[in-house]
Amino acid sequence: MQDKKTSAMLQQKAKQTFNEAWKYLEKKKLTKKEKISLLNLVHTSFYLWQQVPAHTSTHTSISLWQISKAYAHIGDGANALMFAEENIQLCKIEKPDGFYTAYAYESAARAYIVSGNNAKGAAQIKHAQKAIQTTTEKHLDSFFKDMEALKAML
Repeated sequence: MQDKKTSAMLQQKAKQTFNEAWKYLEKKKLTKKEKISLLNLVHTSFYLWQQVPAHTSTHTSISLWQISKAYAHIGDGANALMFAEENIQLCKIEKPDGFYTAYAYESAARAYIVSGNNAKGAAQIKHAQKAIQTTTEKHLDSFFKDMEALKAML
């Protein structure tokens, strides 16, 4: 059993690695070394969240989404889809707010598009748009911007 100090440290490191991954996700082109660093960061963040006793299925969903996004960003559609599908299954079981379910489908759409399967990508976009209708989240500008970006990739 972890003490509160250890748990807090793990949570802080999980957040830190999650946030640090964005410096790579925001870059258009990555070197091989940067791709490896990105994958190490997203997997580390996921692992650390799993060690925090107070972690929730929402934390898991966010981590799976970021891992899928990272793989898609480096052009690995197969692994991106594997993590997106895991996230979709988690959302079907745990039923988080529609925002997280919508982003699970968003990551699947991205994975299919990166893999060259635009028809399946378009279908996942529709699932995401349906899921977002059940959210209590108020700030959805980023979601709709992400949807438009995906549609432009089709």
